[in-house]
Amino acid sequence: MKQTIVLILWALSWNVLQAQDSMEVMKAIRATNILDNGWNLRTSYIGLTFRDKENTVGSPYLYPEWRRMWLDSMDNKPVKHSVVYEANLDLEKNELIIKGGDGKAYTPETRQVQMFHFQRGDTQHIFVGLRLGDSYKFVQELAAGKYCLVKEIKISFARADFVDKGMIQSGKNYDEYRREPVYYLVKDGIPEKAPLRKKSFLSLLDKDPQAAATSRKFLSSYNGPFDETAMVKTVEAINK
Repeated sequence: MKQTIVLILWALSWNVLQAQDSMEVMKAIRATNILDNGWNLRTSYIGLTFRDKENTVGSPYLYPEWRRMWLDSMDNKPVKHSVVYEANLDLEKNELIIKGGDGKAYTPETRQVQMFHFQRGDTQHIFVGLRLGDSYKFVQELAAGKYCLVKEIKISFARADFVDKGMIQSGKNYDEYRREPVYYLVKDGIPEKAPLRKKSFLSLLDKDPQAAATSRKFLSSYNGPFDETAMVKTVEAINK
């Protein structure tokens, strides 16, 4: 009887040890997942936080916390079974940041990445690589098809400039990250800046009579201001 109890206790201890080993193995696998798809690491951070810093309004990061991210296209090929990463995007540096299982955050080399998406619940944001001037940047894809509408989120940093002259005070006493959306209409991989003005936007389609006619017809019956939503719906109408 005692021998049986000893054997049972030994088996339970063995299972616990195996479970612990399995957890460590899974942590190690998760940590090395950042190397999947042949990515090379450029930088690592410890204790990275995306929240606003003290005395600072705004942040250079796309999200205030980690988001789930999948790769969609790499080396000009669809990624069929991407690792699900916890990630964020540094808009100021145009760097993708990935969380490793070792408690560190990494910025991998992304020149070979064409598309990825972030997801939280049912909300999904798609980002595509696009050459804008001399830079290869990740921009948010708002509409896709023959014509693509994308949005670059530009970041600028303004330092505190508060001045106190007794009776007269001016400026602000905090640093600030400011965001400015810049839209592009893309056809055949060539981006053209698309201002949030109806007339300027329609002029981008002058060389395509069918697209121009479709966009004018759609906007003539569209109720609402010419904003981002209007541009998205117009491009979707053109691509039908």
